[in-house]
Amino acid sequence: MCEIKTLWIADSERGKGLGSRLLDAAEQEARRRGCHVIHLASFTFQAPDFYEKHGFERLAQFEDFPRGHANVLLMKILTPGEPV
Repeated sequence: MCEIKTLWIADSERGKGLGSRLLDAAEQEARRRGCHVIHLASFTFQAPDFYEKHGFERLAQFEDFPRGHANVLLMKILTPGEPV
């Protein structure tokens, strides 16, 4: 199992595909190491929609954590046989 703890892109670099490339590189490294699942957490004021766009599914959402927002747990199952 692979856990992504931090994926942060500076405001000036957002919208250029860097986040997608970093996430893809993490996924490829996870596959290379034999992982079958990637999981991470993101707050609603951060990027859960970005991860869903990249095939992650919401497992749970803790409302009002922090107050006025939610903590979202996401995962992606890595399909066996996909290229490394």
